[in-house]
Amino acid sequence: MKMVAASRLRRVQNHIVHLRQYSLILKEILNDVMHHVPPSGHSVYMQERDTKDVLVISIGSNKGLCGTYNAFLIKHTLKELYALREEGYEVKLMVIGKKIERFFAKREFEQISPDHDILEKPDYETASRFAGQIMDLYLRENLSRVVIVYNRFKNAVVHELTTEQVLPVSGELMVVDEETDYEFADEFPLILEPTRTEAVEYMTRQYIYYNHFRILLEASASENGSRMTAMHTATDNADEMLKSLTLSYNKARQASVTRELLDIVGGSTRTGS
Repeated sequence: MKMVAASRLRRVQNHIVHLRQYSLILKEILNDVMHHVPPSGHSVYMQERDTKDVLVISIGSNKGLCGTYNAFLIKHTLKELYALREEGYEVKLMVIGKKIERFFAKREFEQISPDHDILEKPDYETASRFAGQIMDLYLRENLSRVVIVYNRFKNAVVHELTTEQVLPVSGELMVVDEETDYEFADEFPLILEPTRTEAVEYMTRQYIYYNHFRILLEASASENGSRMTAMHTATDNADEMLKSLTLSYNKARQASVTRELLDIVGGSTRTGS
């Protein structure tokens, strides 16, 4: 299981490296476009709403044997849910992952049924369908915002619990938080076709799709990294237990042989006397 998890981790990790860079460039482009378009021309997915309904999406795992991955995620999700309630928000919950769904099924939060299969093979088509469902839900339920709780991948051992707002896409979220060499040339005019509104709407949707794709990959990589680490630890513990049991067995066997020899020697002594 460690080898299987390592293989899946390498495959997903390669996608994350390239997708993060693509996401940075996309953020920079959309951020520049927004500065050339008045607020009235922004996408509906960028506009703030004066409501008190919030959707929290928690991404866990469908399978176990991944250490404390789900336990820490549940704890962090509960912290976010109760914090939102204290701020006066009406919280709705979508739990992705059969392992953590069992836990939240017994809680009092209003839940929206998810599709657990998106965790099995996180590709762009699956992520875009998932993002489309969230966008439709965002408009239909008149939500003020949508946040996702997931594990951001750093390496096979370390992953960071993260709460990220995915809707609405605000100007603050578009600020690039990592170094990138990409810059627009200020002396060239920005041309948007067919219209500015349509261009902004299309780019906003693309950003949302790829952002959900990145989040699913981050969660998948973190899960496989946790499973690989857990299986490695389990193997080490099993080896240590085997050594301990072998030593105990050898001690017991040696003690039994010694007792038999003492009985033979004692019997011979009595016979000779």
